[in-house]
Amino acid sequence: LQFPVNPDFNADSQEGIGYYQVTQRDGRRWSSAQAFLRQVEGRANLHIITDARAERVLMNGKSTVGVAFRQGRESKKLKLKPGGEVLLSGGTVNSPQLLMLSGIGDRAVLRHNGIPIVHDLPEVGQNMADHLDVTIMNAANSRKPIGVAASFIPRALGGLWSYIFSRRGFLTSNVAEAGGFVQSSPDRDRPNVQFHFLPTYLKDHGRKLAFGYGYTLHICDLLPKSRGYISLKSSDPMADPLIQPGYLADPDDLKTIIAAFKIGRRILDAPAMAAHSAAEVHPGPSVQTDDEIAAFIRDTAETIYHPTGTCRMGADAESVVDASLRVRGISGLRVVDASIMPSLVAGNTNAPTMMIAENAADMILGKVGTLDANAA
Repeated sequence: LQFPVNPDFNADSQEGIGYYQVTQRDGRRWSSAQAFLRQVEGRANLHIITDARAERVLMNGKSTVGVAFRQGRESKKLKLKPGGEVLLSGGTVNSPQLLMLSGIGDRAVLRHNGIPIVHDLPEVGQNMADHLDVTIMNAANSRKPIGVAASFIPRALGGLWSYIFSRRGFLTSNVAEAGGFVQSSPDRDRPNVQFHFLPTYLKDHGRKLAFGYGYTLHICDLLPKSRGYISLKSSDPMADPLIQPGYLADPDDLKTIIAAFKIGRRILDAPAMAAHSAAEVHPGPSVQTDDEIAAFIRDTAETIYHPTGTCRMGADAESVVDASLRVRGISGLRVVDASIMPSLVAGNTNAPTMMIAENAADMILGKVGTLDANAA
């Protein structure tokens, strides 16, 4: 299809098809907790509390003084020492929820939920953006993919042996190494579509078994115009927040995903891939027209876990955090997670979020100044 091969998506050009870099070590997925936390968890000045849930930030006027949390049935409080700070890292969903539970947010939302107003900050929870994803699945004409079938058991046992004793083999795979970035139309000035290819069936994020041998192509709109929000259902900190992602609220987003879906089909129908296909099984050959593709997208599209923006960083007074990630109008409180992104990055959010944390650590230690609110 004349898409360029790209050996490094983090180099000068993002466009093309290739292998992704992954957070992995010795054949295992390596989380940020393993990479950063495990090596320092023995420090005397670090206390890790698990099986607990933050309830709210404790305030004295507009100064942060601690955190209230619940562990089991018991409510507890952590008080800050003089000069200390609270860093919220609850993510795009829970950081704005905690701010609102603490009385920081839109006045109307706080009043509706009976929460005393500490600081009226209407953009808390707003500006939510996420990558919407749709999949195509083909049945394979061989047993080359990773399959859920009795005939796969010998290969699975061999893979388990290789993984246990040498950390090699297909069980070291994140199952989505291959993919790439393309433009949904020639008038785009940068890639706005991302692909993840999986040499197996993946149905409902793996929650549902799909028997047999097949492969899946994930198709993602990287630069959606639609925006949603996070709000409160209740003042109860144990209650789930109200999540309204606003997918496809802007009609241009549906047009983009339809175009991207057609490109995905072209990839799977190209000779090199078609040689492995028995048939398209999801959505299948009955879905052809734009209206049929649109209906399929509305019925099946889902998050690919990249929500951002609900505690937007900015230079303007309406933004939730400033360029040092401090919550505007409040002292001693920062937000350090993907919720501070002013706009959604055109790619996975995992590495950028870790870099936000790296920069925040340097700012707290006085090693650097501020982040650039316009960099995204």
